[in-house]
Amino acid sequence: MNNISKISKNKCNGCSACYNSCLKNAILMKEDEEGFVYPEIQKDKCINCGKCLNVCPNYNLKTLNVDEVAYACYSKDKNQHMVSSSGGFFAEAAKYILSKNGTIYGAAFNTDMEVEHIGISRIEDLNKLTGTKYVQSKIGDCFNLIKNDLQKDKYVLFSGTPCQVAGLKNFLNRDYDKLICIDLICHGVPSPEVWKRYIFEKFGDRKVINMKFRNKENGISNVLLQFELDNGELYSEAYRDCLYIQGFINNYYTRRSCFSCSFKGKNRYSDVTIGDFWSINEFHNEMTNKYGVSAVIAHTNKGKNLIESITENLNICGAKSSEIAVWNESLNEPAKLTKYRSMFYSLWQDDTVDDVIRNLMSIKEENQIENKSFLKKMYERIKKWLV
Repeated sequence: MNNISKISKNKCNGCSACYNSCLKNAILMKEDEEGFVYPEIQKDKCINCGKCLNVCPNYNLKTLNVDEVAYACYSKDKNQHMVSSSGGFFAEAAKYILSKNGTIYGAAFNTDMEVEHIGISRIEDLNKLTGTKYVQSKIGDCFNLIKNDLQKDKYVLFSGTPCQVAGLKNFLNRDYDKLICIDLICHGVPSPEVWKRYIFEKFGDRKVINMKFRNKENGISNVLLQFELDNGELYSEAYRDCLYIQGFINNYYTRRSCFSCSFKGKNRYSDVTIGDFWSINEFHNEMTNKYGVSAVIAHTNKGKNLIESITENLNICGAKSSEIAVWNESLNEPAKLTKYRSMFYSLWQDDTVDDVIRNLMSIKEENQIENKSFLKKMYERIKKWLV
């Protein structure tokens, strides 16, 4: 067996590099019982050439980019800042590449509210790619489209999770001067099927035509999930009240490979890493902004040059990655696996997503109370021993 079947579910990121690399169309990306896609070999078509295995970033981990220059920034365009997840760095970078007749590839909602990677070449379509999506995106044949653009000597900006960037770089197997890759400070990717179920259970047959995971009209510390229905109705939900967000934060339906992620830390496949600068008040108080600040880390000269090219469109200052990591542990640490994940998947087919999450959070809270009580008793005993 000389194919992608060698990679276990615990290591497969679902990046689809293998799928894009197969010239025999011998690989299908199939959804499993947890709602994540994995490669499935069509044995009657596979010739065991090993190409799919060689492009897998977990099987063939290549030399990573090691340079590091960090910044805090946000867009001077107030409207762009408002509709972006944090400071709007990605949007400003995308505008720059579009001005060079380039193509931007990133995650977007389709008409069924599924998240998939698409390419855009018009600034009018940029809004499809801005804003965070707390769902694993489907890459599809995106890597082959990127390769075609690069071979036509076009500029390409690709934005995705660190493993998706790694998959793209391994698939291309060479550096292109006009390719710039931006990865995210990634907490982990939630199941697309859980998201699909959540939407259906909340709205039924009413069609959602647009949604924002971060409506920042009340500021970055009071964001709302906002859904727009085809009848014009808007439905909003505060983060603290949204059970889907709570389940995501607690890793109840995070992909298995995220718990042993190989793409954390300062060294990356990407040219630039972006995320939220949650600790901005502590280190760069002068940059504090109600609507969020982007944390930006450049790993390559291409990344540094990109930042320099758009500096005039940003409020920006120098920073350190160690400052970014203070309230953003996902920069360096994989998601943490707990027993509640397996409990979620043992229950989710028999109850609504909301009810399962609510029950698990209740169980978790009871366990924490019991643990605190146990620790308090142990502390009292130790005090007696020391007297």
